[in-house]
Amino acid sequence: MLTALLACPCAPKAPLFAPFCLGCGIRLPELRASAIGCPHCGAELVRADGTRATSSRLVPWLHAAAGVVLPGAGQALNGQVVRGVAVLLTCWLVVPWIWGVADAWRTAHARALAPAAPLLARG
Repeated sequence: MLTALLACPCAPKAPLFAPFCLGCGIRLPELRASAIGCPHCGAELVRADGTRATSSRLVPWLHAAAGVVLPGAGQALNGQVVRGVAVLLTCWLVVPWIWGVADAWRTAHARALAPAAPLLARG
């Protein structure tokens, strides 16, 4: 019963993007899923889940998968080469390997998130 209600096409849908532009503060109209910039000022859009519109949601998972296949590869893909080499050299202990996979995902996810909205100056 619950799944039937969730699958209802008339149910309200969550917006794809934040309701206001972080660059100019104007309320955004309904935008296509492929939109990456504000139609008014051109600032990069932020999805409703907080990620940048120009970043892929798959990148953190790909970096974690690379770390599973080759310990330290996720860190190398994130630009943390020294940390990646450290994970590679200590992966035989298993715990650094598991930590390396989690760290690769966490770092890639943090880089995909948009910065906090700047405070608008009150005039």
